[in-house]
Amino acid sequence: MGWDGFLKIGGLAGWASFFWLVTKDLIRVVLKPRLVISSLEREKDIRTWNAVGPDAEFGWPRRGASLLIRNKKKKTAIRCVAKLRIISSPKNVNILEREFNLHWADVPYSLRTSGAEPIDIGMEGRRLDVVFTHAKQEPEKIPGCWVATPLALSLPTQNQFYLPPGDYQVELSIECENGRGQRKRYLIRSPEKWDMLSMEEISD
Repeated sequence: MGWDGFLKIGGLAGWASFFWLVTKDLIRVVLKPRLVISSLEREKDIRTWNAVGPDAEFGWPRRGASLLIRNKKKKTAIRCVAKLRIISSPKNVNILEREFNLHWADVPYSLRTSGAEPIDIGMEGRRLDVVFTHAKQEPEKIPGCWVATPLALSLPTQNQFYLPPGDYQVELSIECENGRGQRKRYLIRSPEKWDMLSMEEISD
C-alpha cells in the first residue's frame, strides 16, 4: 500500500472519530434530564389543607398554590432548585426582597433564611410550594400571603417573605445540575382574606 493509501485510511479514521464524538454528544443532549412545570390546574393546584406542626391539633387550615414539576427524561435530574422572582408589585407596596428560594413539598420545614434545598427528581415528578395563606390571619387581622420558603412555612410573619394584598407578576424558574430547566410567569393575587388566595398562569 502506498503513501496515498495510508492518507486515505487516516482520513477515514479521522472522520469516523469525528462523527462518533458528535453522535455521543447528541446522545448526551437527548438523554439529559429536562424539567418542565406542569400547567396550573386551579382545582388541583390551589387548595386548602390542615397544617402540620404544633398547631395541627387545633385545626390550623392553610390555603396554598403548588405546582407539579416533571422530568421528561428517564435520567434523574440532580440537585433541582426553584426560585420565584417578583417582576411587578402593587404601586403602594415596597418589596425589599424580590427573589426567593422555594420549598419542595414533602421536604420537612426548616428555619433556614437563605440558600436552596436541592432535591433529585425522577420521572415521577415532585410538587413545589409557591405561595400560601393561613386561617390565623383572620383573628390577627393580617391580610396578604407569603412566598412558600422553608422559613415562612415554619413561621409566617410580616417581617419576611410576606406579600401585602394586591396583584404580583412573578417568574418561576426551575433548574438542575445535569440538565435543562424551565421558566414560566404567573399572576399571584395576594388576598384581603386568607381563603381568597389565587394564582393564574400568564401566557407568553
